[in-house]
Amino acid sequence: MSSNANTVGGTLAIEVEIRKEKASALRRVATRVESLLEELKQVEQSLAGTRGPERARWVARHKELRAEADKQRWYLIVQREAMGLFHHDDVYELYRVPAPVE
Repeated sequence: MSSNANTVGGTLAIEVEIRKEKASALRRVATRVESLLEELKQVEQSLAGTRGPERARWVARHKELRAEADKQRWYLIVQREAMGLFHHDDVYELYRVPAPVE
């Protein structure tokens, strides 16, 4: 009977570790999205009043960051689904990727 209890206890410990790792992965992705969104804000501020080649560089950077932020937000949704969370309206509300700039 004690070997069965150890198996159950060992299984529980493994499940706890798996859940911890899922939560940690979720936190890492969320932090990455937040960082990208902050950088996007900074690029948008830098765009104000720029023209010509300098503006083109900022617009290109904005496009790169936007694509990465959108991809990382999708990774966040995948991580949430792996944890059993299937409603993502709050993710789209909290992590709004800005519109493209021209």
